[in-house]
Amino acid sequence: MNGSLLDRLFLQIGTGFTTEAYMAVTRFQGILWSISDILIIFILLKIVSLIKGQDHRKRILIQYLLLWISAIIVPFLIFIKDPSLFFKVESVIFGLQFIVLIYTVIADSRDIMNYFKKIVRGYS
Repeated sequence: MNGSLLDRLFLQIGTGFTTEAYMAVTRFQGILWSISDILIIFILLKIVSLIKGQDHRKRILIQYLLLWISAIIVPFLIFIKDPSLFFKVESVIFGLQFIVLIYTVIADSRDIMNYFKKIVRGYS
């Protein structure tokens, strides 16, 4: 396909794509991504909690709190009609989730690596 044919194809698709259709697809995608991110991060935090629990270290409550705040906000995405507000709320949700990921990597990577080092040395 040459560029002009591809351009015409996308323009044709775009002419039938209304703002309402765009928001419906975006809302569906945002909710699914948020739920999947919450599940993945929850599993990561459970693994970190188990590793830290073996050494009787402190719990990771801050990460869980931020994750649950993001989970509480997700259902509100269903009811938001304004596209600008939708993207702002979605940004807050993803921002909280990425803060949890970054903080966990920074704060707990040494514990996780030490745990896996013990496993590897145990198999040697």
